[in-house]
Amino acid sequence: MTHKTFGYFDLLETFPKPGCAVCNLLLRDTHAFLDSIMYEYVMDPETQNKFRDSRGLCDQHGWQIAQMGSGLGVAVLYERALGDLLETLNAAAKGITRSGGLSRLRGSKEGTTLADALEPSQPCIACKHLTESEARYLKEISQHANDPKLQAAYSASDGLCLEHFRGLLRVTGSPARLQTLIAMQTDIWTRLRAELNEFMRKSDFNNAGEKMGAEGSSWRRVVARLGGEHGVFGLRRLKP
Repeated sequence: MTHKTFGYFDLLETFPKPGCAVCNLLLRDTHAFLDSIMYEYVMDPETQNKFRDSRGLCDQHGWQIAQMGSGLGVAVLYERALGDLLETLNAAAKGITRSGGLSRLRGSKEGTTLADALEPSQPCIACKHLTESEARYLKEISQHANDPKLQAAYSASDGLCLEHFRGLLRVTGSPARLQTLIAMQTDIWTRLRAELNEFMRKSDFNNAGEKMGAEGSSWRRVVARLGGEHGVFGLRRLKP
C-alpha cells in the first residue's frame, strides 16, 4: 500500500475546485510561503542573503509580496539586495576610471562583465519553493494514479493544465499508471473541446436564440487549461 502524505489529501480536496489542482495548490502554497517570509523571516540573516543573491524576487513574486501590506519588511529585504548592487557598480566605476582611455572594444567587454556581475547568482526563492512544491504534487498524482479516490477526483475535475500534465507524464514510469493518466486527461479535454464547439455553434447568429449554458465560459477555461492558472508560472518558464 502506497503511503499517503498531506499532499495526497490536499489534491483530493482541491480537484473538485475549478481549474488545475496543481496550479491552485501552488498559488496557495506560494502565498503562504511569502506570507511567512514577511512576518517571520525578514530579520533572518540567511533569508536576507538569499534576497541579496537572487537580486530580490522575480517580477511576479516581487509584486505579489509588495501587495501583502508589509512595506517595512519589503524595505528591509530589498535594501540588502540593492546595497550589493551598488557595491558592484561602485567597484566597476572605479576600475573604469583607473583604466583611462579605453578602446571601444575594451569598453564593450567591461560593460558585459559588469552586466554579468549584476545577474542573480541564485533563483528567486519563491520560484524555487514553487518548483519544489510542484514536483511533490506531481509525484503524488503519479504514485496514486490507480488509487480509486484519486481517480474519481481527477476524472471529475478540470484536469491538469498542459504544463503540469507534461510534467506528470515525465515523472510517471509505470506504463499502467501512464495509461490511466492519459485516459483521464483525454476524457477531460474531450469534454472541454465539445463545450468549445457548442459555444461556437451558439455564438453563430443563426442560433442567437439559444440560451448559453456552461459552455459559455469554455473559451476562458481553455486558456487556463493550456497556459496554466493565472499567476502561477510568470517568468519561471523563461528563466528556469
